[in-house]
Amino acid sequence: MIIKFLGGCDEVGREAFLVKDNNTNVLLEYGVELQPEILLPLIPNVQVDSVLISHAHLDHSGMVPLLYKFQTPNLFATPATLDLMNLLLEDYIKVGKITRNYAEYTKADIMKMNKHAIPQGYNKRFKVGNLQAEFFNAGHIPGSASMFVSGSKNVLYTGDINTIDTHLVRYGTQKYPKLDCLITESTYAGREHADRKLEEKRFVEKIKEHGHGLVMLPAFAVGRAQELLLMLQENNIKREIYLDGMGQKAADIILFHKDYINDAGKLRKALREVNFVRTKKQRNKILREGGIVITTSGMLNGGPILYYLNKARDFKDACLLITGYQAEGTPGKKLLETGYFENEEMRFKVNIEIQRYNFSGHAGGTELLNLIKKANPKKVVCVHGDNTKKFANDIKSKLGIEAIAPKIGEHVEM
Repeated sequence: MIIKFLGGCDEVGREAFLVKDNNTNVLLEYGVELQPEILLPLIPNVQVDSVLISHAHLDHSGMVPLLYKFQTPNLFATPATLDLMNLLLEDYIKVGKITRNYAEYTKADIMKMNKHAIPQGYNKRFKVGNLQAEFFNAGHIPGSASMFVSGSKNVLYTGDINTIDTHLVRYGTQKYPKLDCLITESTYAGREHADRKLEEKRFVEKIKEHGHGLVMLPAFAVGRAQELLLMLQENNIKREIYLDGMGQKAADIILFHKDYINDAGKLRKALREVNFVRTKKQRNKILREGGIVITTSGMLNGGPILYYLNKARDFKDACLLITGYQAEGTPGKKLLETGYFENEEMRFKVNIEIQRYNFSGHAGGTELLNLIKKANPKKVVCVHGDNTKKFANDIKSKLGIEAIAPKIGEHVEM
């Protein structure tokens, strides 16, 4: 078995790993890096038999339709992932045409991709060419999966994984097969998350402090927006709550795939009580009257949050509460570091309170090490992180397991 790394090495974005074994070529992920510039993974130099996608976020799925311009592999993902992928991929085309006057693929390519899509649930073996595969719940977002591939060797790719239960999704207890190789995400390797319950308490207290003002909650459309809705409901926040941007459509899809979330009834109730925002007139009303608005995008690189932030940047009783990962080079990261919002079109000082909260959908450093220890593979490959080499050294020294941090274009043979 050979694993070639086409992307996602020592970076967070453009995940793509090609598994070659038993005359079968399986591609795990085919994503895109969005910030600070668009970066694509390497193009596979072989005919790909099957593509396996762990979850819908674009750094894992964003370039899948591009493959269908020149080949037609089967596509395997959970039903929730396939529907959420379609939402995000169509939005990628739309944003690309607006911001760059270009997109790498078309809706026709997405339609072609869908014709070759085969939904698969958790904990059930399925054939991919001459190999076997299986999905395990990864606890990251609804439908997210860790992906197991078995041939001459056994390999598991964690995908984005969160072993701590959230309001929206539960990781539960996963029992993995015996592994020759574990490919692990490393987003928070070497770092620990704050206690989630204490962080949530701090977050709710801050919202209550701004009881009559505007509370802006930028959020990823898939996963985080719905998590925040549930969090506000669970903490009995008695204010007008608004949901703006693509999180609305994502919520409908997630609710349709109710088997992939903790409590469909609670999400359904939260969506009944929230106010959906669809017009500029509604946004201006929120700016005048205040309230809590959950809106895309999570890293402030687009979406309605830009309108709210620009208009409310000098409000006396407004705050911006950032709850998600901020990649290097994104407007959200720059704002946290400098106090200025900056993108290609505008730059301005933000004179309202800005706070950051850690509600990560990724396992922290200790959780990753515990996961690796429990899985007990012969070899670990560290990807999807900014400091994978250090993480590989930590795994070797703390767990005594062989670990590497490959570069893009390299391969390992087992």
